[in-house]
Amino acid sequence: MDSTTPRTTTTAGTTGDAASQPRSASRAAKPKALAGLKVLELGGGAAGPIAIRHLADHGATVIRIESATRPDFLRVLGLSASNKSLDRAPMFMMLNCNKMSVALNLSDPRGVALAKRLVLEWCDVLAENYAPKAMKKWGLDYATLVQEKPDLIMVSTCLMGQTGPNKDYPGFGGQGSAISGFNFLTGWPDREATGQHGTITDSLAPRFVAAAVLAALLRKQKTGEGTYIDVAQVETAAYSLSGWMLEYFANGEVVQRDGNRSRVAAPHGAFPCRGEDRWCTIACHEDADWQRLVAAMGSPEWARDARLRTVAGRKQHEDELERGLASWTSERTAEDAMALLQAAGVDAGVVETCRDLNADPQLAHRGHFHPVRHVVLGDHTCEALGYALSRTPGAIEQPGPLLGEHATLVLHDILDLSDEEVKSLTAEGVLR
Repeated sequence: MDSTTPRTTTTAGTTGDAASQPRSASRAAKPKALAGLKVLELGGGAAGPIAIRHLADHGATVIRIESATRPDFLRVLGLSASNKSLDRAPMFMMLNCNKMSVALNLSDPRGVALAKRLVLEWCDVLAENYAPKAMKKWGLDYATLVQEKPDLIMVSTCLMGQTGPNKDYPGFGGQGSAISGFNFLTGWPDREATGQHGTITDSLAPRFVAAAVLAALLRKQKTGEGTYIDVAQVETAAYSLSGWMLEYFANGEVVQRDGNRSRVAAPHGAFPCRGEDRWCTIACHEDADWQRLVAAMGSPEWARDARLRTVAGRKQHEDELERGLASWTSERTAEDAMALLQAAGVDAGVVETCRDLNADPQLAHRGHFHPVRHVVLGDHTCEALGYALSRTPGAIEQPGPLLGEHATLVLHDILDLSDEEVKSLTAEGVLR
């Protein structure tokens, strides 16, 4: 085993200390697409760590630089008087599995020097998602580093990007959802904008970051040249609204929020079903879809109304249409309504809760939820990344790291520091 390989774990339900279990033979036998790639990661939260998990899950060795003095805010989620451990944060562990952790005090020049050595002497890719001033303050910005390491690949992903009048605004996904236009389009026409649950930019930007890093690696393979990648989280979200933006580009129209309705389909919404807060989505884009829906419902009298035969007619009488459809769905469970309508060729789907998702047979078949045993947190679940490579599948093989867990290993084996040097740095607060 490589000396920089992080500790292994077992899946929940198996026995043994998580810190001492070997990898399962079945997983170890499968090649990883990015085996041998070395990535140094700074920053915190979600957008950067999720992006780099794409690399870690596919075999890259990833070292996170963090600190107990200014911990990743995801490590402090859920802290209380009875739980003061920075190693007991489920969200952090889920987003950072398969990674290593070195705790460096970057307020100390010696901590910065160690980080810089890891960049210049070890890593292939440097990833960070701080506000723009931070890396420059430490002399870890691309303009400085590239003078000593011309083939460096570096990616920065902050809210607004590295340039422009708002570049120094240190925001998070909540602001990004609003600034990128998502909040304006989400909600009802007669109510305030609501936005999505969660932080949309933290979910979208990582996919762009991972793809851009892979493109830079391919370019380096062909040319030997490095690349600097500047990802603005707000721009990745705005780009994802291109369908709505096209309306503005074409005719100057600012599309308004309209609940679950569509301008080109009816019905198009979520309809109440039997049980508490249970819903089924139904959409008919063409008149043939509507005829199939009517037949599946048993051709109730209200649905045979001639005014509802066309999309235009259904849009004109949409309130009446939705009341009729809701009267039908409310007599059935969401699962029964979905099954019946899908069998008839109608677009329909249960509005699943987190409990539903964890019991979903499709997700279970594809191994989306992976049980992990963590030495401090205990048994918990990590999510796969949503895609599978046939010949080189990724895998969750390591739990999220303890804060600074791999400092001694990294400083000894990569930077060749002696035991005495490590002890001295620890005593003097550089390693924390």
